[in-house]
Amino acid sequence: MRFVAIDVETANARMRSICQIGIVVFEHGKEVASDVVLINPGEEFDGMNISIHGIDESQVVGEKTFPQVSPWLAEYARDQVVVCHTHFDRVAITQAHDHHRLPAVSCRWLDTAKVARRAWPQFAQSGYGIRNLANSFGIPFRHHDALEDARTAGLILLRAIDQSGQDLDQWLFRVKLSLSGHPKGGERRDGDGDGPLLGETVVFTGSLSIPRREAADLAHMAGGAVDTGVTKATTVLVVGDQDLLRTNGNPKSSKHLKAEGLAATGQPIRFLAETDFMALVAE
Repeated sequence: MRFVAIDVETANARMRSICQIGIVVFEHGKEVASDVVLINPGEEFDGMNISIHGIDESQVVGEKTFPQVSPWLAEYARDQVVVCHTHFDRVAITQAHDHHRLPAVSCRWLDTAKVARRAWPQFAQSGYGIRNLANSFGIPFRHHDALEDARTAGLILLRAIDQSGQDLDQWLFRVKLSLSGHPKGGERRDGDGDGPLLGETVVFTGSLSIPRREAADLAHMAGGAVDTGVTKATTVLVVGDQDLLRTNGNPKSSKHLKAEGLAATGQPIRFLAETDFMALVAE
């Protein structure tokens, strides 16, 4: 497991005005390298920013500009998981690349503030700032020093991995879900992966024993796409067990009837009871 933690400080309110970058590399749960550079942003320093990080114009005289530093940054970040705390550092680096018309670095970003909100319920709604997390976990650091902040973000992620049992790849997926663990939005999912539902488009109908969103998550993790209604793209209809057991002429759902109609015209649709669906995705 390897990831690169990054933090930046800026000269003024424009996020592109990066004046310091700190980088810490973690491998197999340990820090293996670190580096920090001052950058001449070519812009004025605002007094408010100076009061926060203590860097002013006099300290960056003769230092490299962002375009001169970008190859150094790319060497660390290219094709890596890049960790930062909140969106600020990611956006600042993106803005600096765009401002100087530099190609963006190909990497995967992971926000440790989002990780903290999901890893520890007490920080889900508040208290997930890096200072409070560091204090809560006994991590000593000097705030608003780019190297110190980068290292702390990395240590927070390592703690979340250790305490949650979820590895780096799982956290990359988990932060895309809501705090409750459900995807943001309704039931619809894109299909990917290589599981037993690869290439299938799944629709659910009837009363399921688990929330519909959880069922959609299971189908998605098994490689299938999930839609909310039966269409010509539907290949699997999952029906709640109790709906399949209905007697006394109770009507089928409109989704069920539509799927049967499409199947009658030759569309290849499989009908699965929820129990069978659960057994399939368990494989």
